[in-house]
Amino acid sequence: MGNAVNKLLELPADRPPDTMTVRVARLDLDLTLREISYNKITSLRGREDADLLYLAESIADPDIRDEAWWRDHMGCPSPLEALRKLLKKGEAERLCRMADTLNGYAPGSVLEGPSEALQGAAVGAALEDLEKN
Repeated sequence: MGNAVNKLLELPADRPPDTMTVRVARLDLDLTLREISYNKITSLRGREDADLLYLAESIADPDIRDEAWWRDHMGCPSPLEALRKLLKKGEAERLCRMADTLNGYAPGSVLEGPSEALQGAAVGAALEDLEKN
């Protein structure tokens, strides 16, 4: 039990959010997605347009909250409407799934027991799941 507590104490108390760069091929556009907080994810659940709100919170770069983009260039009343206009539904869903990996929803992110065999099986299952999607 003491070893588990030591492992917890070794973890950084404050770390920067994880990020990943993804490309929307149709638009030739790179986006940087970022991990968002537990509380933010919880606050988005059940809201209208929850997936689009989740995606908007997850996009770190480019700055989709820049009025020059969403209002002046896209002619929309909000960043959400501009995202809806910019992206196809499947693209938005795929981006949400990619953001999910940053937020701990990826297969294999939490495993049963510490065994190497279970980890190998989980990685294999995750890779198989990624190939299907």
